[in-house]
Amino acid sequence: MAVFRAANPPRAPRSTLTRRGLANPLVRIAIGLAPIIVILALYELLAISKDRVRVFPRVEVIWAALLDIAGGKGELGHAYDQILVTSGRLVAAFGAAALLGTFIGIAAGRNKLLFSFVENLVWVFMAVPSVVWVFLFVVGLGLNPMVPIGAVGILLLPQFVVLIAEGAKSVPEDLVEMARSYKVSTLDRLTGLFLPFLVPYLIASARVGFATAVKVMLIAEVIGHPSGIGFEVKYWYGKLFLGPVIAWGITMIIMGLLVDKLIFDRIEKRVSQWKSQPVETGFGGVA
Repeated sequence: MAVFRAANPPRAPRSTLTRRGLANPLVRIAIGLAPIIVILALYELLAISKDRVRVFPRVEVIWAALLDIAGGKGELGHAYDQILVTSGRLVAAFGAAALLGTFIGIAAGRNKLLFSFVENLVWVFMAVPSVVWVFLFVVGLGLNPMVPIGAVGILLLPQFVVLIAEGAKSVPEDLVEMARSYKVSTLDRLTGLFLPFLVPYLIASARVGFATAVKVMLIAEVIGHPSGIGFEVKYWYGKLFLGPVIAWGITMIIMGLLVDKLIFDRIEKRVSQWKSQPVETGFGGVA
């Protein structure tokens, strides 16, 4: 039996081998790039079969347009100026919706009467298409810089309210009663009691909300304002040249991915580390 075991050493479980393979960053990058390469190959075949360069630009045409954007070239001014304008609107709309949605969500989650009042209103706001919100703001404000910010913010607000309200419901009632009995201030209750329970809900709503904001901001700028990435898309679409249109769309995707990976991923990792700490060291060594 010993000879048999020596000749046939026990193999590592398949799940262990899979985890070891995924631990290699090159393997993860290859897995992530595989579907993108497949999509690019299929699109290239489609573009070659159609043979219409302006409507179905080949990958090399899109790549050239991306290089122009990376170099700052643009028909309507410096490309980075347009990117900064859109980024500023994204931050303003996202920040306003996150802040207001968090406060409304906490209040609605802890007050059944307020939750009943807000619930149907939130679902109505979520059911209205983004294009309708953009047109409503255009009609009300005209071609104003607040149109994209307002349209995106009003679309994101219900998502934050719903998720934060669900998180506020998860806060144990005995801890809330204890805080009240010790007359803890509202600010201390918010930061020391509610926020630790709400962090996973905040991260989830932030990731979903920002991805939605990137998509809707492009539509809002196409319709509602003569500047930003959306205006670039509108300009090139008017010329029936879809190479730069796709390139600017990819630019928006890259912006969203960078924010997700460099900000939300790091916050999520920090939160995971904090949650795994012992109680004695969770809050400055105070048990």
